[in-house]
Amino acid sequence: QDGATGQPLAGITVLDFGLMFAGPFAATLLADLGARVIKIETLAGDTIRRVGGFPESGGAKVMQGKESLCVDLATDEGRAIVHELAKRADVVLQAFRAGAAERAGIDAATLRALNPDLVYVNAPGYGTDGPYGYRPAYAPAIGAASGLALTDAPGVRSAVTTVAQKKTGAVRCFAAAAAVPVQADGIAALGAASAILLGLVARARGRATGALTATMLATAMHAILDQVVDYPGKPAPREVDDDAWGPCALYRIYPAAHGWVFLAALADKEWPRLTAALAAHADSGAGPGAHADLDADPRFATAAGRAEHEAALADVLAKTFGTRPAADWERDLTAAGVGCVEVAQRSQQTIIQVEPAAADEYCVTVHSDVFDSHLRPGPTTRFSRSATSPKGFTHAGAHTDAILTDLG
Repeated sequence: QDGATGQPLAGITVLDFGLMFAGPFAATLLADLGARVIKIETLAGDTIRRVGGFPESGGAKVMQGKESLCVDLATDEGRAIVHELAKRADVVLQAFRAGAAERAGIDAATLRALNPDLVYVNAPGYGTDGPYGYRPAYAPAIGAASGLALTDAPGVRSAVTTVAQKKTGAVRCFAAAAAVPVQADGIAALGAASAILLGLVARARGRATGALTATMLATAMHAILDQVVDYPGKPAPREVDDDAWGPCALYRIYPAAHGWVFLAALADKEWPRLTAALAAHADSGAGPGAHADLDADPRFATAAGRAEHEAALADVLAKTFGTRPAADWERDLTAAGVGCVEVAQRSQQTIIQVEPAAADEYCVTVHSDVFDSHLRPGPTTRFSRSATSPKGFTHAGAHTDAILTDLG
């Protein structure tokens, strides 16, 4: 909207009444796109600020790029302040349990009476009414209720007794299960942010909506829609094998001479690329040539044959990948157009913040009142013609005086 800055949400003001993570992180995503986000906190600050290793640190991710205003919504004075802000805002995001927004005087009916153009989004755990709407919601509870927890834990059903076995099993569960680890708070934040953007687009087109709702439970269910929706003829889902190497021979983890690789070559068009790359390696004299006969083996000539002889194919591939380090396989198979990556044995935080190539790609350096100059994950979206606005975070109430002065 603003040609000078080129930020997609420049000129948009959001009042963030979220708590903990799901609601507030939705507003953080909008702040990265240039929105002015005013985080409304209690006089003690949002509880998430006190869950980290030292004061304020827990709020780092969800407070990024926001102004913080501490008020007491239980008082007439506190409500008057936020009502005045609502008159000037474009968006209100609230994540309270059912009935709490009404008691605080920040419900949709109250605030839209003050500002009919307001985009109002509810982002509770279970809903705005009904038998579950009054329940407290935390990510693990939503994960359990929705089924997200099951997608994260395929399980290793073989005997595990030693520490070394547990470590190896953990790598397999995390990498080979091929279920991207998801967490209900993050999923819910994306749902609430999407609802806000939908409301803004509708308003801009003269199709203003009523209050929108994006619950944690519903967004989690959408994330695993393929698992919760059934229909006639639906193919049976692939199951991870008992030892959690993966769901099939061409989509699983394999031990290499050093480390592990994950092979992802399910498409028919990828089979000749894979066999050619393995044959080229064998022909180079760099390793044993047993796998060079994959393309000629009649058992594996068709997709149906490969599925029928799954165990035999996995055995051949396991022997093959065991001849070279994982990094070499990733380099050569990727060059051949085959999906193959070395399994990282480091945390995601270490990869994106410590390793230079990843840090340059995924992180930005910002300043915060708590951490001074530090790395943070960059905005989730990039644009060809628009700028983003990643910032650090401030202490609770850091902007209270300035905001109240602006209100007069």
